[in-house]
Amino acid sequence: MKDCKTPSILIAYPSCFHYPVWMERLEVKTSQLLLASYLAQCCSVTYADFEVSIGRPNTPTQIRRYERRVRDYFSSNDVDILALSCWTSLSYQATITSARIFRELYPDRLIVVGGYHPSARPSDFISTDNLIDYVICGEGELALQTIAESYRSSGRPTQTEIVPGPPFTARHFVGYNWPLVDSFIREHFPDGLGNIYMYLSRGCPFGCSFCMEPLKDRHWRAFSPQDAVREMHAAVKRYGAYAVAISDACFGMRPAWRREFLQRLVASDPQFWVVFETRPEYVNPDDILLLAKLKLEIQFGIESGSPEMLLLMKKTRQPEKFLARFRDVSHLLSDHGILHRANMILNHPGETRKTLEKTFELIDTELERRESYLMWACHGYMHFPGCELDTNRKYYEETFGSRYLSPEWWKDDEDQYENSQRFVPSRDLDGANVDLWKRMHAEREQRMKDTLAPRAFRFAANKYFLDWRDDPRYRQSKTTMDVS
Repeated sequence: MKDCKTPSILIAYPSCFHYPVWMERLEVKTSQLLLASYLAQCCSVTYADFEVSIGRPNTPTQIRRYERRVRDYFSSNDVDILALSCWTSLSYQATITSARIFRELYPDRLIVVGGYHPSARPSDFISTDNLIDYVICGEGELALQTIAESYRSSGRPTQTEIVPGPPFTARHFVGYNWPLVDSFIREHFPDGLGNIYMYLSRGCPFGCSFCMEPLKDRHWRAFSPQDAVREMHAAVKRYGAYAVAISDACFGMRPAWRREFLQRLVASDPQFWVVFETRPEYVNPDDILLLAKLKLEIQFGIESGSPEMLLLMKKTRQPEKFLARFRDVSHLLSDHGILHRANMILNHPGETRKTLEKTFELIDTELERRESYLMWACHGYMHFPGCELDTNRKYYEETFGSRYLSPEWWKDDEDQYENSQRFVPSRDLDGANVDLWKRMHAEREQRMKDTLAPRAFRFAANKYFLDWRDDPRYRQSKTTMDVS
């Protein structure tokens, strides 16, 4: 039993407003669970996820319903500290709404917010009425622990305080305290969890222009390989999941760690699928021999086929070498029948017709290979605060003619997914040319299907490109995939 002097904490994900339902991907927020697991060592902790339990409101009527249900939840869950996980800018409005309801009910209790958006825009949470007590910038565990330990003696601060979150080191890793979410999962996932997103490491040493990850400590830290494999199996056994998606910002950066992890994972004979994203530098031929023994999908953040854009994106200092490594690794993966995906970002600030042509030259070259296991995922640039593209907006505007059409879209009462992409990358891709990449992609879609091996085609149709199921090749396929 915990000391009665320790405060009770509700760690809640507040959901998103004005985010299209068709984009919905409900999951257990395991980053939030890791925060709760650490704090549960010293405090009474409750986990809540209003996205799952209430939904994503998109209309005034739905928002009013959301407010009623959040008020009911807070009224029946009396806690000392409300810790809101504003993980992404998409959650900004829901975070403020939830905080206001809690403050009306409990004027003397603490409200703390953390996540990528507070780290990027702490000023968004400062108001004349001091609605928020603490804004944590960076990683949350140690900062929130300090706030909780001083709550009984200090109470509420007189004004909103911005608190730097100290880095969470490997020695602090406590693993996943699944009992904290057992009742939540039973209620909202009665059939169990099909897919579990898990974090096995933290930190990314790279500073990609479009990424918010540099807002946190960039030093790479991980569970031991033994603990990482044990955590995966424990989660799958507990909830009967068919897949574990490793959500690390930079999976397997250290070769020795990666090698031991893969050896232990293969030796454990997992019957579940494993999905992770990494860089081509972090996959070598010896790794591929081990990966071929797993039910596996690898994703690579390649972003562009243009060396000029890769430099501008700060993806790599050696773009030609980076792309050559990707091609070599991709070919080996296909030779071993390993499913893998290249994630591409088109219309990044500074993109031009010339750089688009280079990207699609890369794609065209790879589409000449038959029986491939390489899938292409092309997406338009989404603007988020806190990344280098945000802090250096003036440079992109003056140099390339980039235009940010909804620079604070998270405050708009409109489709936030669409508004985050309302962007002109350059003078060269203005007007009708803004969507040039979509036309170039559409021209190649049939070849993107045809080049895939039957198993890879069916996998892609089942998981990513549902309209491919209308293709005669899908209907005629006799391959059975156990991924929905």
